[in-house]
Amino acid sequence: MGTAGTGGDGTGPNPIVIVPDSELCGGEPCADHSGERQFTHDGAPFGADSLFGDATRSAAIEPAVVYPSHQTMFPVNVSRIRFEWTEPAADLAYELSFEGDATDVLIFTTGGSWAPTEEEWDWVAESNRGGAVKFTVSALDPATPTQAWTSGTIDVFFSDAAVPGAVYYWSTGTSGIMRARIEDSISQKFYTDPAAEDAEVCVACHTISRDGRHMAMGYGGEALRTIDVDTLDVIVPQPTQAERKVGWSTFSPDAELLLVSEKGVLRLLETATGDPVGDNDGIVPLPAGKLANMPDWSPLGDKVAFAITEGRVGNKEIEAASIAVIDYDNGAWGEVSVLVPSEGGDDNNFFPAWSPDSGWIAYVNAQQKSKDAITATIRLVSADGSASRELTRLNERVNNEDGVVDIGNAMPRCAPSTLPGTFWLAFSSLRAYATLRPQDDKEDQIWIAAVDPAASGDTSYAAFWAPFQSIEDGNHRAFWTVSDEDRQQQCLCVDICGDGIDNNCDGPADEAGCSECGPVEICDDGIDNNCNCVVDECVQEICDDGIDNDGDGLADSEDPSCIIVE
Repeated sequence: MGTAGTGGDGTGPNPIVIVPDSELCGGEPCADHSGERQFTHDGAPFGADSLFGDATRSAAIEPAVVYPSHQTMFPVNVSRIRFEWTEPAADLAYELSFEGDATDVLIFTTGGSWAPTEEEWDWVAESNRGGAVKFTVSALDPATPTQAWTSGTIDVFFSDAAVPGAVYYWSTGTSGIMRARIEDSISQKFYTDPAAEDAEVCVACHTISRDGRHMAMGYGGEALRTIDVDTLDVIVPQPTQAERKVGWSTFSPDAELLLVSEKGVLRLLETATGDPVGDNDGIVPLPAGKLANMPDWSPLGDKVAFAITEGRVGNKEIEAASIAVIDYDNGAWGEVSVLVPSEGGDDNNFFPAWSPDSGWIAYVNAQQKSKDAITATIRLVSADGSASRELTRLNERVNNEDGVVDIGNAMPRCAPSTLPGTFWLAFSSLRAYATLRPQDDKEDQIWIAAVDPAASGDTSYAAFWAPFQSIEDGNHRAFWTVSDEDRQQQCLCVDICGDGIDNNCDGPADEAGCSECGPVEICDDGIDNNCNCVVDECVQEICDDGIDNDGDGLADSEDPSCIIVE
């Protein structure tokens, strides 16, 4: 059910109003409220709006916002966000203020934290989607309510549209791969199947194809196994095949090929059979003396990024590495180009991950080997190496404090996207989560941040804790891909040429047969010109009404289908 609330006219509590679930948005960006709104929670004093409205404001013993951090962006379909602040004294009442372009919302509550109901999220977030709200916390003592103490202001941003995808990640709690959609409040073990005979077998180092249909992993350690995500059927190894070892791996965008790393060697395999593809038993040619690990195939399919080194490489780690790319064209490998060279010594670059438009590569830099690197930070470089972007807020802003370092920010993965613009990174970090989980030197958890590479300076937003994970476990390797729900709700019916994005969620971006989308439909050409999933969606031009009836951009006498008789 909905939540009890108060009116927005500032005159005091109104009778309780129950909002039917059918009128709530359920995490989808549909609410479009405007104006003022107040909500009063259990325990808040009667007439809280009047008490705060009449009190003199002061910063003498102000509460301080702990979580979220200033300049965090949230997907509008993630509503289970816990706001936390310090409590200057016991038994205080609190006013939470959210001021946005569309709505001004006040929440009256007690204690040091608040999590929104769906209705409150509709008012605070979804009605301000694509924008921001200014969040402040005020406190007063109901026994002597003449003075209220107000925190500093933080900006909280919201995405314009729901962020798609399911997240598959590894958890210490199950020694297996968990699955959740980003808006879920809890995840479920995905593999190994909890109902199967091998439910206790550890699996790790997983990879998902961009279309969400296939998964590769190290089974029972480092034995390569690939499965069909929908059926959980094992594809590789087949009964007649010997076990093949694997570290990290990546699928081609069409999921027909799997590139695996093993002890510094990259090898190309056929997804359906596990057999090597190409010359030299499928081994990718690298410069003499070089070893590689952690490959990631671009959505356009024309390049693979990876970590390359002359130093030590294990199946799960690498030292003194650079970020490199190699071209790929229909079975032929090109030259290796180094985008981010190691500066020598302990300087190490690893875990590259392509942005959904193939324009950028997120990667990790650390001053130590990759495994358990507490010095790890996430950086961004353009696909040709010509530009880089700062991600200071993502890396160092924790619990609304700047300059927090040595928290092991690693394993970045990008969310799938069907539209250009801001993209989302999931990554692992040892950082503290409010007061609920202190910084942990050994077990990381999953954090998510928005990144806008078109912005100048620091292009990242502050990160938020992924609310679907268990707070007790160590969680990492959050691999983000499309799901069946996305195909039905958010994937486009066509792949649009030239934007580098897999708009129709079938794996490749800008694939053969993609559409050059225009603003209007052209009749009788057999093409869906405006990419609205209807071919030749036209009506006959009416030649004297001043309207472009057939949608070809020409009206009346300008339209060649019209013959004007004087």
